Amino acid sequence: MSTLDSTTPNTRIAQAKFTGQSGEFFKIWIVNLLLSILTLGIYSAWAKVHTNQYLHGHTKLEDHGFRYLATPLQILKGRLLAVSVFIVITILSSLTPMLALGMSLLILIATPWLIMQSIRFNMRMTSYRNIRFSFKGNYWEIVLNFLLLPMLALFFTLGIALPWVHQRIDKYIFDNLSVGGQPFKLNTDVGQYYVAALVAIAIMMAGIITIVIFAVGYGVVIAQAGDGAGEQLTNTLMGLIVLLYAGLLLLNFVAIAVSRGIVLKHIIGSLKIENVATFKTDMSLSGYIKLQLLNSLMLILSLGLAYPVTKIRTRRFVAQHIQVQLTEQADTLVNDVQGKDPAFGEEAAGFFDADLSFT
Repeated sequence: MSTLDSTTPNTRIAQAKFTGQSGEFFKIWIVNLLLSILTLGIYSAWAKVHTNQYLHGHTKLEDHGFRYLATPLQILKGRLLAVSVFIVITILSSLTPMLALGMSLLILIATPWLIMQSIRFNMRMTSYRNIRFSFKGNYWEIVLNFLLLPMLALFFTLGIALPWVHQRIDKYIFDNLSVGGQPFKLNTDVGQYYVAALVAIAIMMAGIITIVIFAVGYGVVIAQAGDGAGEQLTNTLMGLIVLLYAGLLLLNFVAIAVSRGIVLKHIIGSLKIENVATFKTDMSLSGYIKLQLLNSLMLILSLGLAYPVTKIRTRRFVAQHIQVQLTEQADTLVNDVQGKDPAFGEEAAGFFDADLSFT
């Protein structure tokens, strides 16, 4: 359990909290969904703004909520432009193989820019006490961290270096964030990323080995049984296979929850804003795993309708386990971000699977 030194001079401890309610958010979510369908997606711009305004506004520190500043028309214009570009690229790609290749290369070249614009837009559209966040990453750093290193790790180390790449990407994002001119600093240990990956792999391997042993044992029993007994055993085999794969699916959820929990806890405990704030967490890994498993079960049983409930549950759980040690300088920060950014980068990133929105 992480602790904060409340005796440090000129500092104070603030407990993060999330005050959103499942019932309220479900109403917003279902109305957004229905209106987006009825308007053939046009209302989705308003849906995104309403969703983010609710989630940001109910995420609080010292009773001050965060704000989402983007407007529906801003989002809609970005989406219309993104759709137009997507349609043009699709049409050109269908004309000749060379144009298709050229469009593919264009998308590849544009992907780092889309990632950069997506993060930048979301940060600049988020504020706390009227002070906006910002992101100062550049194109070539995005190329290195998001494209080159993952490909090199995958092909030349057979994935062994991927946890290191994951750690490097997280550190790159946070180290390029700032608020009121004060930079964030993330001091993560790559070892924790390897621990998360190895634990997840061990869980999955244990499940696979169990299934193989059971299948082999069951095959031996069938082979040694008589004709009648063998037929009866075979009739139950399909049901058992379904149960085994359900168990494997459960193990997959556990592996993902464990991996995410380890990394999330490590990131929170390693994050600070220079001269302004230090973040700590007392989140238990077992509690996070239980939360995610129950969320997964709720999503499966409700056919996805429980999504807004799981969203609220996760935000509330994480927030209640975050404490922030603030310095006096936190009260003197001044907004240094002006103007409205176009939403094209973020919306286009979503079309080409490059959206890294924090919201």
